[in-house]
Amino acid sequence: MKIKHSIIIISVNLLIMLLIVLGVTFLWLPGWLNDITGHNEKAIVPEVVGKTVDVATAELEAVGLRPMVIDTIYGDGCQPGEVIEQLPEGNLPVKPNRIVYLTINAFDVQKVLFPDVIQWSSRQAISHLRELKLIADSVKYEPYEFDDLVLSVTHLETGEEMNIGELYPIRTHLVVHVGSTTADLEVKNDSTENSFFE
Repeated sequence: MKIKHSIIIISVNLLIMLLIVLGVTFLWLPGWLNDITGHNEKAIVPEVVGKTVDVATAELEAVGLRPMVIDTIYGDGCQPGEVIEQLPEGNLPVKPNRIVYLTINAFDVQKVLFPDVIQWSSRQAISHLRELKLIADSVKYEPYEFDDLVLSVTHLETGEEMNIGELYPIRTHLVVHVGSTTADLEVKNDSTENSFFE
């Protein structure tokens, strides 16, 4: 009789404990998790592409988000410090305190190492300079024993020779000096004609 009574008490206690665990799991725990994780709270990500990084930062922080610049690139047609890309994208709902990753346009002008194009063919040299975003505005022919070989490259505005391995801003304007076996003859002809008309 005592054994049956003990089994009933244990069963009732186990049942009560089971009901408590189920109640905590299905009633209290979800609400607690929502409070902790902010499950029901949402923030709409502002669209900040095209804005300066300072304006973008202020707008994101105003709605409880954390801006983080993860990359700086050189974008043609963009202002220095302008946001080029954001993740997550604008107008998406996210949890508060979410990090918004930003890619911005560089503040400084991109520079490239000037390549060694001496003794290259003019076509090959100009093509390679173009790939580096350096602009060969003109070709100047100079007397040389071989045709169409690059002798030097100078800065269009200053006339200074470009130094191999030195950093120069992209879109620097250049003059490519190319050898020509007929350039010397042309110079002599010009001088002869000038003396004739004097």
